[in-house]
Amino acid sequence: MTDFDRLLQQTRQALASMRSTGEVPDDPDVRPARGTGSAAGGQVEAVAVGQRVESVTVDPRALRMGAEMLGEQITLAVNAALDDLRLQAGEAADAPAVDPVALGRQLDELQNESVRSMAAMTGALTDAVRRIQQAAR
Repeated sequence: MTDFDRLLQQTRQALASMRSTGEVPDDPDVRPARGTGSAAGGQVEAVAVGQRVESVTVDPRALRMGAEMLGEQITLAVNAALDDLRLQAGEAADAPAVDPVALGRQLDELQNESVRSMAAMTGALTDAVRRIQQAAR
């Protein structure tokens, strides 16, 4: 089996999986959206990934604010990170959706056309080899 055949087979399997489950297979190159936010002039920073807060970083200088003010600043930073995450998700949702059925049809057509082209090329090469052999006699 050639590399192209292997790739074609993997693509067909992924499409079949998408058709049956409606989910995209795991891809190590696909990373979840990441939202960031800050408050108190950058002294409080938050990172959100996958609708969850991944981290909150507080600069030691921010500890001088007092508990209530620091709590408000942390809340602002986390909300800014979640808003950034939602914004990124909204931008991703605006991207055109992939129709796995249509993509599968296109892949089938491409494979059929490739087979026809390969058959024509093989026939032409066979004919050329036959002519060379005849000329050598």
